[in-house]
Amino acid sequence: MVWRRLQIPGNTSLANLHHIIQIANGWEDEYLHQFHIYGKDYGIAYEGGLMFVDNAHTVYMDDFKFDIGDKFTYEYNFFKHWVVDIRIEGIDEASTSQPSVYCIKGNGMPGANKSDEIECTLNLLKAIAHADDTTKLSDLRLFVEALNAVRFNRRHINKRLQTEME
Repeated sequence: MVWRRLQIPGNTSLANLHHIIQIANGWEDEYLHQFHIYGKDYGIAYEGGLMFVDNAHTVYMDDFKFDIGDKFTYEYNFFKHWVVDIRIEGIDEASTSQPSVYCIKGNGMPGANKSDEIECTLNLLKAIAHADDTTKLSDLRLFVEALNAVRFNRRHINKRLQTEME
């Protein structure tokens, strides 16, 4: 099962939440998406794609007045029909600092299985074993990136969240 536990500030727009989910799942924002919250659809409108009444850049998580246990969905790639169930696990209203986006835990990568992870791990180990004095770190980076695409790596996700969401 693929899942993520994320810490997200209430002042996060739905457009930013879309990008956070993309990063957390290793997706590259290649397909249409939509949120379904309290019976209404929200998303980023693209020319030739879906249109939405509200602008996802100006609708924020706090606007929904969620309670603990509330749920909504995010659908991505209407061909594969990937649906992410989102549940509010906690609300920290007493916080005075602006918490950053952070992946606390997770498991699996969408579209990948254990054999993909094993194959990429073996490829990386073979590349390391065959490395010599002329091997550069950039030569191995491709193998690491391939492994990160099929194996959940919280540190990698948090690094991308930190650099891309600032």
